[in-house]
Amino acid sequence: MIKYFFLIIICIYTSSTLFSQDISPLSGINLKINSPAEKNENANSTLPISIAVASFLYLFNPNVLLENDKIAFGFTKELSLGFGYFGQNRLAFEYSYIFVNSLKSRIYAGYKHDILLKTGIKPSHMLQGTPTISLGAGYFTNFSNSGYFGESSYGYSIRNDKILIYPSFKLRFTYVPNGSDILDASLGIVIGLANPFIDLDIRRKY
Repeated sequence: MIKYFFLIIICIYTSSTLFSQDISPLSGINLKINSPAEKNENANSTLPISIAVASFLYLFNPNVLLENDKIAFGFTKELSLGFGYFGQNRLAFEYSYIFVNSLKSRIYAGYKHDILLKTGIKPSHMLQGTPTISLGAGYFTNFSNSGYFGESSYGYSIRNDKILIYPSFKLRFTYVPNGSDILDASLGIVIGLANPFIDLDIRRKY
């Protein structure tokens, strides 16, 4: 999904550049043709913005939630520890900080299972990417009330035999028996260890 998004952005950028070089015979006005130096300057000007956005999503995942018929915003971050042949099974720990609420800190801990949508991939020292659907469930606490959650997410996981980087969109429902139920959504990058407990003895085959 993410790679298709980048392809669309590239196509839009290419089209806009071609149109900027066009000369309209009807208007009689010659449009300015961008020089290679100007093109490089424009590209370089967007690079810091792209790096800043990626860094922000890497460190903080924006989070919006509906609780007690009120909408609140915050940030959340999930760390995971994978096991199994390709690390599809994960134990996850997540901390959330909510701005407009008396109970600002929340903790989620549970189990996640990644469904890799690209077939034929195998554990490797090289990073590999695949669209992924994840299902999970676990325990929730805000240090006043506790409950249980179920969630699903969709993204593009990038992993090798040890490391997991997972940009994704997540939707979660939390049942709180002695409090208000919570529906929340977040967007960002999950980071973790994909498969630290198994030595797959990966070797290059000549």
